[in-house]
Amino acid sequence: MTEPHARTRTVLGRHRTPATDLDDLAAGRVTPGAARRLWAVERSRRLLMLRAVTDLARRRAPAAPLPPDAAMDLLLRVDRVRPDVVADLLEHPGTGVWAVRALERLNSAERPRAPAPPLWAEVGYLHCLAAAGALRSGIEGTIRLPVHGTLVAFPTLGRVRLPGTALPGPPAVVTLRVPAAGAGPALLLTGELPLALPADLRRARGPWEPSRRIAWSPRPQDPPLTLEDADPYRDFRTALPPATAPPLTGPETRDWHLLLRAAGDLLRERHPEAAGMLARTLRVLVPLPTAPRFRTASASYEEAVGSALLSLPPTPQDLAVTLVHEARHSVLNGLLHQLALHSGEEELLLYAPWRGDPRPLSGLLHGAYAFAGVADFWRVERHALRGPAAELAHFEFAVWRAAVAETLATLLASPRLTTAGRLFTGRLAARAATWDRETVPARPGALARAELADLRAVWRVHHLRPDPAGTAALAEALRSGADPRAVPAVRSVVSPDPGVVVPDPRSELRRVLLADPDALERQARLATSATRSVALAEADVLLLRGAAREAAAAYRAVLADRPEAVSAWAGLGLALRDCGPPAAADALLRRPELVRALHAHAPGPADPAATAAWLGGTTGGAG
Repeated sequence: MTEPHARTRTVLGRHRTPATDLDDLAAGRVTPGAARRLWAVERSRRLLMLRAVTDLARRRAPAAPLPPDAAMDLLLRVDRVRPDVVADLLEHPGTGVWAVRALERLNSAERPRAPAPPLWAEVGYLHCLAAAGALRSGIEGTIRLPVHGTLVAFPTLGRVRLPGTALPGPPAVVTLRVPAAGAGPALLLTGELPLALPADLRRARGPWEPSRRIAWSPRPQDPPLTLEDADPYRDFRTALPPATAPPLTGPETRDWHLLLRAAGDLLRERHPEAAGMLARTLRVLVPLPTAPRFRTASASYEEAVGSALLSLPPTPQDLAVTLVHEARHSVLNGLLHQLALHSGEEELLLYAPWRGDPRPLSGLLHGAYAFAGVADFWRVERHALRGPAAELAHFEFAVWRAAVAETLATLLASPRLTTAGRLFTGRLAARAATWDRETVPARPGALARAELADLRAVWRVHHLRPDPAGTAALAEALRSGADPRAVPAVRSVVSPDPGVVVPDPRSELRRVLLADPDALERQARLATSATRSVALAEADVLLLRGAAREAAAAYRAVLADRPEAVSAWAGLGLALRDCGPPAAADALLRRPELVRALHAHAPGPADPAATAAWLGGTTGGAG
């Protein structure tokens, strides 16, 4: 099956980014011109990568089973007739993932750390790209292709699942023969009977498993999204997916189709700028296993612009906001390939409310931009919802509005932003500042404030370490009954705890409380683990149900038994904020790492609330 001709060219050129693009992108708008510039840069970047792969592979393995020149020759033939097809192959996210991985291996003398195919087979994805180009353009040609297990990949089109089972040993090689237009089907020569590919590669037939394209938008001019379960480089987080990975089932595909269409309808109706960004930047969705509500998995990668990995959420709103979030990551990744927005070495030193671990400046920039889209989505969407769904939407807006504002302030205070980065971040901050006038109902607003205080306090206990000498001096003052204000302020420094990535489970419980309050106790029990006791879960439920005094007593009991229970320190601070004393709550929420360190210096059993109350007069010091 050949495709109608389009006019995109695959040429290298000079790329310029006008200041108006920074204004538009910061406001969440991707104009047609900005989209053209973004994709032109990606094509140039990936074309250079293909040339580098070819040059290195030619030098590293001149006698390999799949010589790279054969693939490049076929791609160049396709480009002369159908440059738009080659442009689309270059823009395919899997091309970027593969090119980076291939270049890493070609430039390294070490064996890959994870199980990986032979180098020649990895480089052979270039041949798969050329084969897909020949099939899409109708260019006559013959090319050899690698087999991974039982699968032969045709990027942007699908894959062939060869009959039989995968054999142990190195990957095999098969040959694709594409005849002249009208001269019969393309044949895959496997050493057995030749396999004829279907004339219509959009439909499954025999061993052919096509990539699925789903119309998500009510506007016919919006391009469909590819639901990618066939490309071997679809998941950038790991080595190649299992060589016999099954495709999505019919019911799974229908679930995606229905929810994507519902999400597209609400985006086009109530969030037209976000829908436009999605239409111009996201091309591929990689399905991940279903996750519980409020734990939707999603991810993006700087070399896979246009792709998002995500699990299917339970509601159209949840899917829509996840698509907005990931589309913004793709936009910013593309922009960073055009302009440097920050400089200097990356250090894991900064607090990001959406993560449990310290982040570099680039992570804050990405998160601020992505979650600005999330905040804006819920700002609008909350007025279209009713009941618990509206309460939850108000909460999400309040949380992400404040989180984005805090993060943007951190970014704008950094000397490492470039001129372009300061302009972009300033425009984003000006847009976010307009949300301050929006009101939020009392209950979700109060829960949002508790969420933000909780996230920061837990992060501080995990990742900040008070100065040992200053802590010892403060502990001596506590033992002697001295006024804590007479002791110099104790500074804390970042010392990342490598085992912490995701936020504390109480974040999920607040959302459950709003969306389905009857499920709170059950969800709290599910959150227990080797490091999160049943007693801690019970204390969390008391806190969220509004029983502050009982919650404070429960957190004290947890800390008496397990002072290493990080979440309990923040939980105690939140409970004391509601029932007193205020000085103890202030210390536990602003300097919880110091309260914990002082508690560890106690010569015997000590009340953490009493320690925090004593310290309350010093929490204004440097931290």
